[in-house]
Amino acid sequence: MAISLEDAVTLGKKWANPLDPEYIDLNEAVQRISAQDFIAPISVPGFDRSAVDGLAVCQEDLLTMDENSSLQCIAQAMAGTSLVPDICRGETVRVMTGAMLPRGTAAVYKQEEVIEKDGLIYPGRKLKPGANIQVQGSDIPIGIKLLAKGVVLDAERIERMACCGVEKVLVYRRPRVYIINTGNELVLPGKLLQPGQIYHSNRSLLAAKVALAGATPVLAEVGATDEEQLITEEIQKGINTADMVIISGGTGSGLADLVQESLGKLNASSLFKGIDIIPGRSSAAAVYKSNLIYNLAGRPGAVSLLFEVLIKPVLFSLQGALHKEQNWFEIILEAPVKKISAGRCLRRAEMIFVGPSQSRARPLNDWNIFPQELPLVLDLKPGQGKAGEVVSAMMI
Repeated sequence: MAISLEDAVTLGKKWANPLDPEYIDLNEAVQRISAQDFIAPISVPGFDRSAVDGLAVCQEDLLTMDENSSLQCIAQAMAGTSLVPDICRGETVRVMTGAMLPRGTAAVYKQEEVIEKDGLIYPGRKLKPGANIQVQGSDIPIGIKLLAKGVVLDAERIERMACCGVEKVLVYRRPRVYIINTGNELVLPGKLLQPGQIYHSNRSLLAAKVALAGATPVLAEVGATDEEQLITEEIQKGINTADMVIISGGTGSGLADLVQESLGKLNASSLFKGIDIIPGRSSAAAVYKSNLIYNLAGRPGAVSLLFEVLIKPVLFSLQGALHKEQNWFEIILEAPVKKISAGRCLRRAEMIFVGPSQSRARPLNDWNIFPQELPLVLDLKPGQGKAGEVVSAMMI
């Protein structure tokens, strides 16, 4: 009996515990999932520093100076040096942006705001205490949580960790996904087609989808022909070399659709056979040696949609992602869907903007039409699909 899409996803997630963590170089961690909270071990900056090129003044001068007051420049401080003399009343140190400030600095005058004459510095106007100073810990206070477990490491988070001197970061291992395509008619790209044959496009489609989901695709060397023994051997190979197996094709009940027979031969435990949604009614999933095996219909359009709504959330769970849930929202259809279905169905679409802060979903009624705007998948209830209707959608 077919189950709902939601139940199918939930069943998959129950078998998708995060993989073992590993330390990797911070510069290789983009889009990986953190496996631990990270607490800032230092303050950034670790000292009071100048926010401008200018002149440092002490508290006493700052409070008493007028337009006729002058200061004697006693030194120059460059960024990166700690050899900075203290300043007293009547003295100043020329500081560069990012330089450590002399002890006793109350404010920094910008270089362009002062007058230099006869070897003396005339600040002119008054400044507020703390002006043009970046105090210790103002960027990153010591002890603050910079990164939470289960969060995607983006460029900004990586930069924050680099500020704290981090070289290695603990992340969850990328899942390996073994991709099998069944069918005697399939030929690898680069080979010469014979009558009745087609090229292996799902192989490339699934490899790209898996990689975009943060996992590592592992391609079967050749397509599994419609022979039970060969399909069984490929599934066994996938289980031994990867964390998940995806099989496209062989979901029907024809003489050449032998995936279920192969799973039975392996004594794999069935999770479901059929999802109550189009496409997906012939899709199935099983577990063998604690690894998930998905069997999708062979049409590329179906494979693409089902990967997004059925398999991608499970891959995120394997990576330990805590904040990559499917976010469905409501949107108005700009145009009608071709062939409105009497059952629940998935459709491709793109988000377009028809006015300020006004978005619509434009259905893509042909697999050869690619989104020019933001790609969507639509979850249409039975009978939905007319222009102007409010439907459920998700960004992909």
